[in-house]
Amino acid sequence: MSQHIVLHELILAIIAVLVLVLLLIIAVLGYSFYSYRILHNRHSWRQIIEYKIIETIVGTDKNTEHDQEFGKYLKEPSFRALFLDVLVASDRKFSGAAKKAINGLFYQFKLEDEAWRKLRQRKAYLVAGGIQELAAMNVEAAIPEIKAKLNDDRTAVYQEAQYAMVSFQGYEGLGFLEHFDKPLSDWQQLRLLYSIHHIPELSDVQFYSWLKSTNDYVVIFTLRLIRKFRLMPMYAAVHDLLDHPAIPVRVQAIRTLQAIENNTTIRQFITCFDQQPIEVQLEILKSMKVARSRESEDFLKKQLWNHAEVSIKISAAEVLVVLGEVDYLHEISRTADTYDQLIQIIKHALQEKKC
Repeated sequence: MSQHIVLHELILAIIAVLVLVLLLIIAVLGYSFYSYRILHNRHSWRQIIEYKIIETIVGTDKNTEHDQEFGKYLKEPSFRALFLDVLVASDRKFSGAAKKAINGLFYQFKLEDEAWRKLRQRKAYLVAGGIQELAAMNVEAAIPEIKAKLNDDRTAVYQEAQYAMVSFQGYEGLGFLEHFDKPLSDWQQLRLLYSIHHIPELSDVQFYSWLKSTNDYVVIFTLRLIRKFRLMPMYAAVHDLLDHPAIPVRVQAIRTLQAIENNTTIRQFITCFDQQPIEVQLEILKSMKVARSRESEDFLKKQLWNHAEVSIKISAAEVLVVLGEVDYLHEISRTADTYDQLIQIIKHALQEKKC
């Protein structure tokens, strides 16, 4: 009797497992079909949207019936979201009349409301998307709310808010740097630099303030900004940063001094060289390679012979090659008292010249 009960329970267990497997298969198939349908819809929707944008830009979109048909698609939230994404992406590719036409579609189909809704959501990616869309479509009414997002703790949100403020206000949009205490990634710095097209007069005070920031990211960005616009009056302030506690700041300071160099730059590099860490010394040698100044020859020969670090010797030899000291390098490579490591370094530098 007990064996019969055990067998019965086993059969029930097998049936239950089979049912679960069947349900799992149905769920996977259902999800796969749903995903395929979404993917298919997005592909066809994108074609409809792109066609609409092209028609609008070239001025052939005069069909009211076509607008009504397009309006039916817009009742689908997923279609509206995709339409907004494509509009923002298209806005970056065009300028002038085409850009205005794209902007007109944004308002014609009331997509501004969609962007505002995103801005007021809780999820970071939605808020960042809303900021991006409102900035791309130049909705200036959004500036106060976007400005408030500069203090958001979420990286995606405050970075998009920074970029939006610069998009709206240009250089003035960098005001957030004054009290900014968070990281500023290289990618974000590049985005901001690309968006700044003009530095107003009498902006020196702000630059001096940013260079004294306790946030190294702000200092580095300011150095890149100085480098981009070749702000010669900032030379002395940049030179002072060669004593900055952060090595990345010193490296950027060297690059900036080379970009805004004057007749004292090489001499100053030589003077401070021994007090700098290896990373900064290598950057100084790179700058000398770009400058091609004969003033550095004796200094470079000294580093080639006496510096303890192989990487410095290699860089010094490479700069000497650029300065045309190939005969000198050949000569010392054949000298009997030249040690093997130095000969190999010279050969490497000369080989680089051939390449």
